[in-house]
Amino acid sequence: MSEKFKSGFISIIGRPNVGKSTLLNSLIGTKVSIVSNIPQTTRFQVRGVLNLKNAQIVFVDTPGMHSYKEKLASHLNTVAKRSIDGIEGIMYVMDVSRKPGKEEKDIMKFILGTDLPVIMVFNKIDLGEKYKKAYIELWNELLKTYDKKDPVVSTVSVSAINGKNIEELIDELVKILPEGHPFYDKNTKTDFPLKFRISDIIREKLFSHLREELPHSIAVEVEEIEDRGNFYYINAVIYVTRESQKPIVIGKSGSLIKKIGSEAREEIEAIMGKKVFLDIFVRVEKDWQNSTRILKELGYWWA
Repeated sequence: MSEKFKSGFISIIGRPNVGKSTLLNSLIGTKVSIVSNIPQTTRFQVRGVLNLKNAQIVFVDTPGMHSYKEKLASHLNTVAKRSIDGIEGIMYVMDVSRKPGKEEKDIMKFILGTDLPVIMVFNKIDLGEKYKKAYIELWNELLKTYDKKDPVVSTVSVSAINGKNIEELIDELVKILPEGHPFYDKNTKTDFPLKFRISDIIREKLFSHLREELPHSIAVEVEEIEDRGNFYYINAVIYVTRESQKPIVIGKSGSLIKKIGSEAREEIEAIMGKKVFLDIFVRVEKDWQNSTRILKELGYWWA
């Protein structure tokens, strides 16, 4: 008798910069989520679809939960919490190369209040496992205050960056899925809207070239995607909050914006399967992070 098909949704939860997006990309085998060493870069609830012989896992990626007070940051927390609706389990990701803190404690409390099975993932073991014990001790300490069985069904130590133990993690994830039909076609990798995938790629290139204090003042909106036969024309706008930031993004004689465009275009062409002409402009929009109107225009409220 053949093994019955299993399917379901798994939420990826963890504090900023623990490697959730890198792990998602590693699990799926292609880029569906932005990767950056700067926290708070994932602004959407990205779904990655892993198709296996006898299972389909749909991953819901979330913004790292944090305590900032701006309207955008508040929305990111809301999206992160909403990601547990209608799912089968939580993949709780920790960076064992750095200490747990108050933020970690808050996330653990949130997870313990969900009544969902949890797979605890100790990530970045390529950088060492110095603080793994500290995370386990903190979890056990908090668990004592809850009158419930430990929801952790398994723990896996991985390195998302080099793929170590990813297959073992997939096996553990499949175990907590119920029997069911696939939610997506077997060729689907993500249901993340194309315009947001493109804007995320451009933002990733910006983050890789700009100094750390600037990126959270940056947003990217794809205004137009037009199929012109043998190539796609894409028009994108980079929003900054101050006039002084504009020349930083453009670079001397337009050198940086050209470099960002060239790097982004290469990845976008791989997704689109055709040549791409990418037009990028830089525009000043003061305080866009606190404007509901602008946030909606930029797509941060689509989820």
